Amino acid sequence: IEPEVQTRLEAGLAKVNQQYSSTETGGIVMDPSTGAIIAITSIPTYDPNDLSSVNPSVLRDPLVENVYEFGSIMKPLTMAAGLDAGVITPSTTYTDTGCITVDKAQICNYDLKARGTTGMTDVIEHSLNVGASWIATKLGQPLFRKYFESYFGTTTGIDLPAEQHGLVNNLNSSQQVNFDNMSFGQGIAVTPVAMLRALAAVANGGVMETPHLVSGVQLDSGVTRTIDWPAAGQV
Repeated sequence: IEPEVQTRLEAGLAKVNQQYSSTETGGIVMDPSTGAIIAITSIPTYDPNDLSSVNPSVLRDPLVENVYEFGSIMKPLTMAAGLDAGVITPSTTYTDTGCITVDKAQICNYDLKARGTTGMTDVIEHSLNVGASWIATKLGQPLFRKYFESYFGTTTGIDLPAEQHGLVNNLNSSQQVNFDNMSFGQGIAVTPVAMLRALAAVANGGVMETPHLVSGVQLDSGVTRTIDWPAAGQV
């Protein structure tokens, strides 16, 4: 933990929590090239020196023990999978109709607007659900499943207790609507640290590192034993 970054993260999240009156607010700052966690905190918090008045539920670490549907920040992972698999290129376009019907269910952009001929950059810049769904269809279910299992098929191995596995059963579905929904972060729930590890791979050449807080242990002799955290693998 880097004290200055930790202090700024705590202050920033306190402002966000106050502004939105959110039930939970949390954040992690991690070096994507090593997995070293520079800062991590969540609200509500507690004073570890006075546990007598603490609600036991607050003792859980939501960043490793709770799972969430993360919504549109999943789109960069869908885009990365499409680019890596070669089913799209940076210059690929599709026809955005604003809404589509998949397995009798309707999927729409957040504003319901059609944008006509649309590029891949626009899918990310304007957070287009229809575009993410289109990429999921281009990937096909087996390839989509392969990539998302690489992202979220295991826990991260972070050196904090009680890490939970994500809810990813829809990856075993045969209904295309489930894959379309997962492409923009619905119908799949993961821990914040798992989401962070997957997104960090986009900035690290596709390699997912193991998130960790401890880089070494100082022995009583004064010698520091370095801990070698292995990469979680190449997506």
